[in-house]
Amino acid sequence: MEHHPFSDFMNIVVTAADPHEAEGYLAFCPELTDHLGHMTGGAYNALADAVGGACARATGALYVTQGCSLQYYVSTEECDRVLYARAKVRHRGSRSCIVAVELYHDDGVIACDGQFTYAKISG
Repeated sequence: MEHHPFSDFMNIVVTAADPHEAEGYLAFCPELTDHLGHMTGGAYNALADAVGGACARATGALYVTQGCSLQYYVSTEECDRVLYARAKVRHRGSRSCIVAVELYHDDGVIACDGQFTYAKISG
């Protein structure tokens, strides 16, 4: 798997990635919470971007995040323990890759979903 200092710092784990889909997770930790004890939107975004980006780059080409849109549905609390991510390529063109991402809990409840656009910079 790829090495990215920010993802390592956030303890984001990408468990699988191929040119069509990717998976990963982020374990709950108090350092990633807001004043209510819920995982922050920034943590959701970081997980979604890391897993979506791994999917985009699985061809060996280099991509950078160009844009994203996320919809948040439910909070992730300590009792949820882990936030999982699943990414699927919706479009891969000569200059960009569009990836849909879902974040969910152990019970299958979707916590957040959205779409990322990655710009191809080489490869």
